[in-house]
Amino acid sequence: MNYCELHDKEHIMKLISFLYDEVRSSSGDGDALWYSKFYNVKDIFPLIEEFNSKARFPWPDLTLNNDIISWQNNQESIFITNKKEHWDNQPSWQQISIKY
Repeated sequence: MNYCELHDKEHIMKLISFLYDEVRSSSGDGDALWYSKFYNVKDIFPLIEEFNSKARFPWPDLTLNNDIISWQNNQESIFITNKKEHWDNQPSWQQISIKY
């Protein structure tokens, strides 16, 4: 699949910040899923590394495995994927889901 180049870093950083803040606001048990239709997770990953390194409370578990970014801290988690199957099979307890 052809993805867009990630030119608008500021916009994507705001989306990352929103996901992080939303999951943290759930007091330890939040989940988020971003199905990225336009940007490759390999291009998003360095932005999350940058955000996490500057975060007041950085999360210790950050991995990129093929088509999915997993970013977690205990029971808080954010998953970013390029696979529609992950979107279609998200759990019912998913706190926030973004398809963009």
